Amino acid sequence: DWVAMCERGEDPASPAAQDLAARHVAWLASVPGVPGQGKGADFARYVRGLAEMYVADERFAVNYGGVTGAKFVRDALHAYLG
Repeated sequence: DWVAMCERGEDPASPAAQDLAARHVAWLASVPGVPGQGKGADFARYVRGLAEMYVADERFAVNYGGVTGAKFVRDALHAYLG
């Protein structure tokens, strides 16, 4: 999970982190009504925006072990999206 991976010092661009990012993006794409219906540039912007919100808003960051964990998630998602 994200918190354990961050605590281990995993690189956000590592294969393990990218696998988790892929699963996170697939989960987000499965939510009805997301921009771009889960694909394309609008969806990528949506995911990037969420990733930034995970860091900026501690109510989100707490789900990833705090701001440090949220930064890890953000960096992994950004790496995944390219």
